[in-house]
Amino acid sequence: MCRVAGDITITDEKRTELERELDRWFEREANGNGELEQAQDRLAKLERVEKNLQRLAIGEEISIEDFKDHRARIEAERRNLKDLVEMISCRRSLVKGDFHIALQLSSELDNLFSGGDNDERRLLCETIFKRLYVQNGKIVKTELNSPFVLIAGRAKGSESILARQPLRSHHKTPF
Repeated sequence: MCRVAGDITITDEKRTELERELDRWFEREANGNGELEQAQDRLAKLERVEKNLQRLAIGEEISIEDFKDHRARIEAERRNLKDLVEMISCRRSLVKGDFHIALQLSSELDNLFSGGDNDERRLLCETIFKRLYVQNGKIVKTELNSPFVLIAGRAKGSESILARQPLRSHHKTPF
């Protein structure tokens, strides 16, 4: 088991490189045509619609009842969109934080494993590995938890484990 942990340990240089790639990916994601941008665009459109609605009400082109009804719908949608924007932003922060923690762990795996007691080693293995396949007392295949799948797939330090034990994942590498 210690050999497997050592095989997926990455260097500090590789960790720094992967952190930069990760930051660039999150920046592209934040600036892309994603769910967050669509929600923010819709919020801006609602502001314009509300201003037009106010002009119509002031010009007495719609009744006060229609104005209140439309404004209530706009406010409900605005609340939902603001909640969505907050959720997306929090999710991105959590995912980014998880990756940074995983990268830090990946650069210290061999030391953490060799210096830990049995409970700490078990916890470390449960954090990294989704499943281990053992035959005749030897590990023949591994499945890593996310984000370690992505780290192992991008890190030179993990080539030996990838060559010896192919990882199968349905996750798309974001880098």
